[in-house]
Amino acid sequence: MENRKKTFLIVGLGRFGTALCETLASLGQNVIGVDGKAAPVMELSDVITVAAQMDVTDEASLIKIGARDVDVAVVTIGEAVEPSILCTALLVDLGVPLVIARAANKLHAKVLERVGAHKVISPECDMGSRIGETLVYPWYSTFTRIDGGDFVLGKISPLPEMLGKDMAQLKFSQKYKVIVILMEYGGRQHTPSPTRPFEKGDRLWVLGTIEDINRIIEKEDQDRLMDMKEINLPGAQ
Repeated sequence: MENRKKTFLIVGLGRFGTALCETLASLGQNVIGVDGKAAPVMELSDVITVAAQMDVTDEASLIKIGARDVDVAVVTIGEAVEPSILCTALLVDLGVPLVIARAANKLHAKVLERVGAHKVISPECDMGSRIGETLVYPWYSTFTRIDGGDFVLGKISPLPEMLGKDMAQLKFSQKYKVIVILMEYGGRQHTPSPTRPFEKGDRLWVLGTIEDINRIIEKEDQDRLMDMKEINLPGAQ
């Protein structure tokens, strides 16, 4: 059975709102996009289900556009603080099941939460944090961060010191401070076995803190560098 299409109301059609509309439409969802300016509405008129120019702080206009019947509303007008807060409050009062609001700063986020936004997002702050972490931990971009903490999930290769030994022998979780969630070998995924020795070419799905996983990856990089130094290059003395 196909999943039921959801209807999304996107308030504010700047770069963030427009990208959100285009992505949701490409995924086959019903999208209503509204903005106070005509230009972005015209650009999306052939892309989304409904595109309308309107006062987003007017309750009657929101009702007319169908706000009461949408599954999710996203208020993306983060820089225009007052309209953002008013629109968010109206959508909450209209009974929209999920109202997501974009905040420009911490104070804005706090007010949005006070007026009832179910989720507050700060894309610029989140992206800045993620880029900063990626600069310090280059491997980080390939991992998924678990919400609400410092844990990440992703794939690593076994260290040379692990090869030929199993998790029980290594006392893996105690030694490396991470948990193996899944193993990949032989072209397939497998439930971790405490008695199967690690082999070259294995891939391990691990869950752990950024610091603990970084410690393993740094060790892997050091081992790789040592292996390269041991290679006898042509003409070497």
